[in-house]
Amino acid sequence: MVMSSGGTIIERFVAQELDDSVRSILKDAFDERICSKSVLFREFEFNCFDVSLDFEKGIVTLQDVLSAGESSFLDIPIRDFISACGLNVSC
Repeated sequence: MVMSSGGTIIERFVAQELDDSVRSILKDAFDERICSKSVLFREFEFNCFDVSLDFEKGIVTLQDVLSAGESSFLDIPIRDFISACGLNVSC
């Protein structure tokens, strides 16, 4: 299987990384935040991507660990990230 290097980081993340396990881990983190406002930051290292959830700033940072340069990073609003990943989170 050839990994496509095309698409935006979020598109690659959804296509390459976002399986049921990753979706569940992310959803748990958002649910935890909804239950407790003291949860300010969560960081995950998956196979191809590192994901940082900054709840204070409302930003998700995606890093494609397999590529270098500016195009390997993306800051995206949490709401957009949840939408792109199809997470069932009420925020």
